[in-house]
Amino acid sequence: MAERTRRPLIGVTAGTSRLMSGAWEGHEAVVLTEHYVEAIRRAGARPVILAPQDAWTDEELAELDGIVLSGGADLDPALYGAEVRDTDMTPAPERDAFETALYQAARRVGLPVLGICRGLQIITVAEGGDLHQHLPADLPQHPVTGERPTRVEVEVDAASDTALAVGTRPEVTAFHHQGVRTVGEGLRAVAHHASGLPLALEATAGSSVLAVQWHPELDREGDGLFEALVTAIGSVPACADGARAGLG
Repeated sequence: MAERTRRPLIGVTAGTSRLMSGAWEGHEAVVLTEHYVEAIRRAGARPVILAPQDAWTDEELAELDGIVLSGGADLDPALYGAEVRDTDMTPAPERDAFETALYQAARRVGLPVLGICRGLQIITVAEGGDLHQHLPADLPQHPVTGERPTRVEVEVDAASDTALAVGTRPEVTAFHHQGVRTVGEGLRAVAHHASGLPLALEATAGSSVLAVQWHPELDREGDGLFEALVTAIGSVPACADGARAGLG
């Protein structure tokens, strides 16, 4: 096996939004805040922005070294068998489908994954879990975190990769009005808010999956999670042809 001689290539998902002014007013644009790009670069990797599109094949995805599923709008509740509520954001089914398939392919290929906010929810639902659709209405003990970025305290299991990255009692920036109700198969909750809401998940087997219901890209204190992704990438051998080890 050849040693990796370049910076890791990390695919980071983006959404789309209609431009509201300028020469391209009314046109759809690929949208991702620069915070993600800078956090990946600070971790020593190179970001590759992935907009919703036709699904990547396993062979194509194996050219990357890791995946970040970024934050964004609510998932379509039909994905987990729920009814639409007035509090739901307008769904983006193309993005839902693209990111779900991307996550599933990453698991097959063995790419490490970091899920952030919406990304954690994609991972949850892809693994058969479901969501609280509106917080704090569905969990009255939970603070209001869906109106603006809000600092909250998290209790993290000391025996977890998340604790190695951020400690056991970090204060983080949350911005969500949905969250995990049922943890999906093959995942374990490794951090909670005092309300009982799971705020971080990890895979119980296979390649590394870290997912958090907060926004580490907004705070330099969150750099440890991006560094953990790069560390997980470093533990996966690179083949001479650039594919993941063991991929047929």
